[in-house]
Amino acid sequence: IPQISYASTAPELSDPGRYEFFSRVVPPDSYQAQAMVAVVRALGWSYVSTLASEGNYGESGVEAFVQSSREAGGLCIAQSIKIPREPKPGEFAKVIGRLMETSTARGVVLFANEDDIRRVLEAATLANLSGHFSWVGSDSWGAKMAPVQGLEDAAHGAITILPKRASVPGFDEYFTSRSLENNRRNLWFHEFWEDDFNCRL
Repeated sequence: IPQISYASTAPELSDPGRYEFFSRVVPPDSYQAQAMVAVVRALGWSYVSTLASEGNYGESGVEAFVQSSREAGGLCIAQSIKIPREPKPGEFAKVIGRLMETSTARGVVLFANEDDIRRVLEAATLANLSGHFSWVGSDSWGAKMAPVQGLEDAAHGAITILPKRASVPGFDEYFTSRSLENNRRNLWFHEFWEDDFNCRL
């Protein structure tokens, strides 16, 4: 079944041998990793830490960042920290503690989910380290408010990556005007209709 994704950024999905029927409308994480390396170099940083949520998105993103930084040269990775998928109590305080082991690496590159980002910022605030770290966040942070709401001091000065977005003229009007009468060619539309409107046709 051909699939088109609006949000899947894992680099391995670019392999046409394994994912022959998959396409996407966003660039893979390897592109944003290159952009993050460019940002770090433009800021004149040469010593940074990386922080990743355990799983494909976080680990692949950091791996791509490390690879791009090697190719670009002049950038040292102080340490790469992984946030467990199911963190135990006190885990984020430990993450901040580990980052402080190399306290001169104040730049931290984050490939983490929204919840992990928020909990890292909370831990930095509780450790009285708001403003100590300079964050470079991936598209999971992007322009979202949820990870930083109430933690603005800890997030102050962060630079986040977001793929370029554009509106397609007429798409919203077309999409929201679909109904059972005018959308018979989509075989699954009636299932969506039943689920969305909690009804039986």
